[in-house]
Amino acid sequence: MLLRILVLALLLAIVSEPAHANVIWPAAILAGRLLAWWIIAVSIVIEFFFVQRAFRLGALDALWATIGANAVTAVLGLYALPYAGLFMELGLRTSGLGAGIGWATFSLTAWLLTFIIAVAINLAVELAVYRYGYRLKIDRRAFRLIAAANVITAAIAFISLEFVRDTDYGEITPGLLPR
Repeated sequence: MLLRILVLALLLAIVSEPAHANVIWPAAILAGRLLAWWIIAVSIVIEFFFVQRAFRLGALDALWATIGANAVTAVLGLYALPYAGLFMELGLRTSGLGAGIGWATFSLTAWLLTFIIAVAINLAVELAVYRYGYRLKIDRRAFRLIAAANVITAAIAFISLEFVRDTDYGEITPGLLPR
């Protein structure tokens, strides 16, 4: 049963990827990158080791927990990150706070806030899956390790936008490197 849910979750994530093709703001672009097959594969490998240490699980249990958490994150993150980014964009623009922090839709500030939101969403979802789906205890050590894993994997996706351009919006990057 769990395997069917995981397969369905991954298929939903893969099939709905083209739905974001005409949506342009950093969170939508980063969400698409986080759903790239190679980012998911790298994330599972990296997070596997962190999950194994965080919860002191055997290899097979850690692998299944990591795959399960990433499958749920892929499905929920498909919508949560783009909408969180949209609300952030609209909130900063309408409140007037954006000018004080150097806000522009594709500024480095916007990209960095998007990165922070992506880590927060992934972390919250994965911790919930580990806690309620796998009944694992989330102590400070586990929290720190899972947070570190999510920072690393989101950073890989974020930085990869500079080197592996988006197929639809290749000219839009976080601007980490000089042009």
